[in-house]
Amino acid sequence: MRPATTPPITRSIAIAVALLAVALLAAPVAAKEFVEARLDAPIPMGLPGGTEILVGITVTADAPDGPLAVEGTPMYLRLFGRDGATTRAAAAADRSPGHYTFRIAIPAGGARDLEIGIHGTSDLPVMLAGDDPFTFGGITARTAQLAPPLAPAPTPVARVAAPVAPLATPATQPAPESATPGVTLAAVVLAVLAAGLLVAAARTVRARRPRVARDAG
Repeated sequence: MRPATTPPITRSIAIAVALLAVALLAAPVAAKEFVEARLDAPIPMGLPGGTEILVGITVTADAPDGPLAVEGTPMYLRLFGRDGATTRAAAAADRSPGHYTFRIAIPAGGARDLEIGIHGTSDLPVMLAGDDPFTFGGITARTAQLAPPLAPAPTPVARVAAPVAPLATPATQPAPESATPGVTLAAVVLAVLAAGLLVAAARTVRARRPRVARDAG
């Protein structure tokens, strides 16, 4: 009985998958070999830890027609000091093709080594081109420069609340006149009329009595 053989199509697929896996594994290596960064100026080694400097780099990639500027890529810079001290900063791109600037603090003990790379799911260091990235001493016209002071945060402006118009006070309604004065006036009128009637009646009675007396005499 003949042993089972792998069909030609299945064998081709297996070879393609293997080549793809090799290509994916080799991609970071290729990126590291064909992308390089060059510092604008060396970093002084005599700066104390915590000093903030500006570090400029130009990032290019090898191409058949010559180096191509690498733009729109999240670049990072890591400085290494003594006793494992490190600092890290992300780059800010500017108008020059492939040029990036870092604002980064010197690690404790001074900067002794660096790493430049592309930030992603995992950091991918790139090659460093040019001369020694460090120089002895402090800052000079030919080294990376001090970073300018950061602008203070704007002071929040207090908002003045608009004056609230007072609620209109309802017009005071005139108090209703008491009914008592009217009743009193009517009572006075009635009392005066009654008194007048009584006086008139009394006069009438007085006028009649003498006549009766005269008739009786």
